[in-house]
Amino acid sequence: MRTAFFPVRMLASLPADNAEALAAICTEFERFDGHARESPEHHDDYVEALGILRAFATARDAQIAPPPDLGPQRHQNITGVKYYFTQLRDDTRAQLASRHAKGYFESKTDQYLSVFAKISGYEFSDPDFKRLLDLINELRDLIPASTLMGDEQRRRLLRKLESFRAELHRRTNDIERFWGFLGEASIAMRKFGEDFSPIGERVLEIARITIGVIFAREGVKALPELSQLLAPPE
Repeated sequence: MRTAFFPVRMLASLPADNAEALAAICTEFERFDGHARESPEHHDDYVEALGILRAFATARDAQIAPPPDLGPQRHQNITGVKYYFTQLRDDTRAQLASRHAKGYFESKTDQYLSVFAKISGYEFSDPDFKRLLDLINELRDLIPASTLMGDEQRRRLLRKLESFRAELHRRTNDIERFWGFLGEASIAMRKFGEDFSPIGERVLEIARITIGVIFAREGVKALPELSQLLAPPE
């Protein structure tokens, strides 16, 4: 793209969640469109942006509306592409806003359920909760940069990580998605061994903190040696 928008690094680091990734692509298109201003000389750039979007949707199996037809009229093509991105942006933002509202509703329902039903939930200390967030952010950088895993395995692990992060609160009644992330990560740790250590070390620390909280609620005092369970034996 001649205008230097949609850089490869930006496209390679899109969020694992398809809706969040589509929102990022739409934001990048808005940045480009603010520069190009529907000028005919940028016709090919508008078409390229549409091609980038379709390639993403195909590779990620993301559900989007069929792209507009392209014809011989440059201005008509530009207008069609811009309208398409505008509709996609509005739909994606609405989807994310709805998902956030539903997630917030569920988390608050769980929070107050424990109050009314006097259920003992899971509770992280402030330092442990902050450490978990730091570890998750580090993994968000390390996983996409890993050359050991294939694209699909990276996407799966990132999706599991993001699902775990979405349900993570300092006080919660549910840590179900943690087990999905831990299972996916343990497969990679067994497969790649010590070469996976930059990621594996952080996974183990996340597991120690989280399982420690789970055991504390259940009254279990002995924490197993997780590295023996998740990492390959020597």
